[in-house]
Amino acid sequence: MKNKLKNRSALLLILGVVFVFSCNNGANTGSGTGAVAKAEAVMQEEMRLPPPDFRYPYIEVKDMVVPGMPEQVTWITAEGKNLGSKDAKVGGVIRRNTSEFPVTYRYVGPEANGSMRGAFWQHAGCVSYVRETQTFLPYAATHWAYDADMRGVYFKLNENVRWSDGVPCKASDYLYYWEQMINPNLNDPWYNNYYSQFKLEVLGDYLIYVRITDPNYQVSAEALLDSCAWPARPEHFYGGPLKENWYEEYNWKAEPTTGPYVFDEENTVQGEIVAFKRVENWWAREYPQYEGLCNIERIEYRVITGGADMIENYFYDQQLDTFTVAIPDTIRRSETKEPVQKGYIDRYYLNIIPLEGLSSHIFFNLGDPLFSDKRVRQAMYYAIDVQGMIDQALYGEYSRYHNIGLGQEFAGVNFNDNTIRKPDFNPDKAKELLAEAGYTTLGSDGILRNASGARVSFELMYASRNHTDRLTILVEQAKKAGVEINLRLMESGAFQLMRKKQYQAQFSGFSTGVIPSPWQMWHSDNHSRNVAESNNVTDFDNPEMDKLIEAFEAAGTLQEQAEINKQIERLVHEEAPVIPLYYVGYTFVAAWKWVRFPAWGAEDKEAYYFNDPFWSYMWVDEDIRTEVLDAMSKGETFTPRYYRLTERYKQN
Repeated sequence: MKNKLKNRSALLLILGVVFVFSCNNGANTGSGTGAVAKAEAVMQEEMRLPPPDFRYPYIEVKDMVVPGMPEQVTWITAEGKNLGSKDAKVGGVIRRNTSEFPVTYRYVGPEANGSMRGAFWQHAGCVSYVRETQTFLPYAATHWAYDADMRGVYFKLNENVRWSDGVPCKASDYLYYWEQMINPNLNDPWYNNYYSQFKLEVLGDYLIYVRITDPNYQVSAEALLDSCAWPARPEHFYGGPLKENWYEEYNWKAEPTTGPYVFDEENTVQGEIVAFKRVENWWAREYPQYEGLCNIERIEYRVITGGADMIENYFYDQQLDTFTVAIPDTIRRSETKEPVQKGYIDRYYLNIIPLEGLSSHIFFNLGDPLFSDKRVRQAMYYAIDVQGMIDQALYGEYSRYHNIGLGQEFAGVNFNDNTIRKPDFNPDKAKELLAEAGYTTLGSDGILRNASGARVSFELMYASRNHTDRLTILVEQAKKAGVEINLRLMESGAFQLMRKKQYQAQFSGFSTGVIPSPWQMWHSDNHSRNVAESNNVTDFDNPEMDKLIEAFEAAGTLQEQAEINKQIERLVHEEAPVIPLYYVGYTFVAAWKWVRFPAWGAEDKEAYYFNDPFWSYMWVDEDIRTEVLDAMSKGETFTPRYYRLTERYKQN
């Protein structure tokens, strides 16, 4: 069963405790009674409060009668909480950045897997997942129930769900979603494969049943619910089954959504700005957990090329409202910036536990003659000085990453082999392995070559200019092992070249689900001889791996899957198609003072709800914007604020 658990588009509730302090270096000559002072007073007040209670116990409703049910069940629901600040306001515009304009407004079909895909795929799943407690809350469904043999889930749909164009969302739209995902005309084989393992039945206008068809597949209740809690798709928008080449007609037509934001064509500028607007009277605000979320009226993503340095310039030039960065140099440099020193910009630092996948790796194309030899790939473990790069270019503030998964835990089951360790930089050991591969002659340029004159030289592609300094350290250190690395900066299009296997090596990252999905990245089904473009970006082809992945898919429990996944991780470690580099255990956000955040902060594993404008408790205070801009025009300043958030998740 391929990739049983889908990547969620559901809401993840923030969990954590925050301790905040301010660096009061600078006289406050701005108004002490204005909007800024009032907002900071509220924040100080909220900081003194105990952290919210993040537990959401399930409520069983045994006597609930739902017409159309074929069996007696116990319905389950839960009640969320409003975690937003009492000072939060609705409205305003926030300006963010993106590196390239979308090549399509679709979220499925050819070339749909772009960086802004999730922005167009705002559809509500039947339930939302609470990451810290690993439980669920109602979303598009008010209640759910398991069938007798724990192989399917019934969903009592919320009858108030509306598409953003006002059309009611009914059970038929969920059926339409499933039928389109298994339709070959979708031209997206991964979804065809995944959804073909399920069956969806409509039992009433607001009642659906989603069942796993694989008779050998048994999982926990949590995993089953997560697998079956799909979103809907607007049947009225497409008017029937997908036709062949449907994606050409709909390439620049954005679907209506059941989520909080919808594409804003009026304020979008082709090639320059991608805009989204808040859905008016969004149906989900009837739930407490959504009351304080999604406050911003319009979100604009401005296309900025040139990497982090250019983004930084736009931000301090007041053309962007927030600036999220993990680069130590940039964080240190922020305190020297005039808008920070004058208190117009606040700064926030959050420790987090990163999770879910290949955050920063060097990927090798195994179809390349150099990297087709495992001994060469293994030699790169010793020739690439990862720790030296971390220590020199990143001030030791990043953490060494040894595996292809991190923090992948679901329903109490950990999927990662945390004993895997990559070797330290050792040029002599690298040369030994390269010699075994036939690279025995050291040229006058210091680079090893084989008997036919082929050199241990490769091009390393990367997509962000601010990574140049750290990669340059790898380049210089690799020379000590007789290895030549030629850097190639490619600020757009690099990901598609990876998927097409048109590269030698690439510094990049992937996000994955809490539960691994090894088939798409490591199974030979996705080798270039079978499909031209896939997430098997290394062109990995290994019969032992195929057997492990097939066993993973056939496993009956999460525990069995976890043990097999650890074997998969160990095989990847042995075969060396990638070199894990590092992960970042913190998030740093600088924001113009009119962008506000609740005092209790962010969840443990990521700052998802702290700084994501689509799903954040942040808000824009236009009164503060007016006050700050007025102070700037008069030369007045505010006390600089640096909010250092909780360190309880700091990793040793």
